[in-house]
Amino acid sequence: MRVVARIKWYVVAFMAVMLIYVVQSCTKEKIIIYSSFTGKVTLISPPGSGSVNEVMPTLIWQTLDEAVLYEVQVSADAAFSEIVLTDTVDDTVYTDTETYDNGLYYWRVRARNSDDMWADWSDATIWSFSIDDSNQFFNLLSYTPTPGSAQDIFVVEEMADSIIAYVADGQAGLTIINVTDPDTTRMVGNVDHYNGDFASAVWKLPGDEIAYLADMDGKIAAIDTRLPLDPNSMYNVNLGFDQNLEELTGIVFQDTIYLFAVNSLYTHRIVSFYQIVYRSGIPGFGDFYVVPPFNIPADGKGVCFDSSSIVVEYYDSDRDSTRYEEQTGMFIFTAASQAGLWWFDISQTRSFGMQDTALIYSPRYLGWGDTPSNALSVFAKDGFVYVADDRGGLQIFDLPDTIPAFDHQDTYEVVPELVADINTSGRTKDIHVVGNFCYLADGSGGLKIVDVTNPHVPVFLAAYDTPYAVGVWADDNLIYIADRDYGLMIFEIND
Repeated sequence: MRVVARIKWYVVAFMAVMLIYVVQSCTKEKIIIYSSFTGKVTLISPPGSGSVNEVMPTLIWQTLDEAVLYEVQVSADAAFSEIVLTDTVDDTVYTDTETYDNGLYYWRVRARNSDDMWADWSDATIWSFSIDDSNQFFNLLSYTPTPGSAQDIFVVEEMADSIIAYVADGQAGLTIINVTDPDTTRMVGNVDHYNGDFASAVWKLPGDEIAYLADMDGKIAAIDTRLPLDPNSMYNVNLGFDQNLEELTGIVFQDTIYLFAVNSLYTHRIVSFYQIVYRSGIPGFGDFYVVPPFNIPADGKGVCFDSSSIVVEYYDSDRDSTRYEEQTGMFIFTAASQAGLWWFDISQTRSFGMQDTALIYSPRYLGWGDTPSNALSVFAKDGFVYVADDRGGLQIFDLPDTIPAFDHQDTYEVVPELVADINTSGRTKDIHVVGNFCYLADGSGGLKIVDVTNPHVPVFLAAYDTPYAVGVWADDNLIYIADRDYGLMIFEIND
């Protein structure tokens, strides 16, 4: 009996040992399974710090081996304390059914295997995206077809509380539209003074009767805008000698209009300077003078004027002392296609042989800044210069604080510093800065808006698709787009 009892005891002990072994083996196997599931999900889209132009974004990540389920989280803060979304899916693509307000969001994903083991959250560097739905920033109020291919726009508040949009309308010359009520615009008329040419830019002085077109081979076309419009008016004339004019702008100084223009004539690429002196009895026009131009190394595509405070360095003639004076400088900035940004000082005044006028032209080259693509338009404001750089998007330059005086003994080049850029989806054609916002006509990419509160760190805000945006104008409340295919488009800025 004792032998039998011992055998039973050995059998029970053996079975207990085997049971412990099996349990330990299973536990070890689970540990092995768990330890082999420690990978992290790799996020794909939207990329870190990317922008999403839709209110229900699609999140995409890579497949993780052994994963059967994924948990997706979206938060309004990087610590994930303000969770906007938590959901699980068995796919690597997720589109939320709820809309997001405009703003910055953070997202992450983790995987689970068939043993209900969760891997770690995706990359420790939290990815983010911003919702920039155009419909929340812009509201399209109206669009007005024009007879030509709209290229540029200049909006002026005229007398009698009317607001008029002057459109450089390509092969159709000048098109005038009353936009006093932006919801219901009214075509005033069209003047094609120089048939067969192409109006690429327009500028006008408020209250003046004449609008000025950069009319390519039609030179500067001065157009009488008095009603009723008359294409045969004696004041519709072509001014100057320069051909292939691409862009022009103007200012008023001492009761005289000064026009600045650039061209793309291969054999004669220049920045041109013109003066129009009024004569009594001639509405809106008078004597026309041309100052010797300044050569540039590539096609001139854009031009702007800016007056700003600058420190001028004077170097005494005895060459042993230097002094500095803060002055108001007057500058011309040129978008010179593949040659980038060029700037000139026109602060010096000199006589033109007429007692009652003074020219501001002693143009002097100051320096240039390179851009990655073709500089097409330029806008200067508060010591920064914004360049529409075609495929290069938006380029932002910081101007130097100090320039040499005209009579400086050792004239030196003053180079703007490229401090920021934003690549856009289209081909950036034109630019207009109002307040803290930079508006871009982005070709097939339509209308874009960039927050330049800090020009060193621009932030893309929103977009609105248009067929082909070429020119842009903006004020505090409205944005005007000259669209090659749609004509004039007017957008309201939502609060």
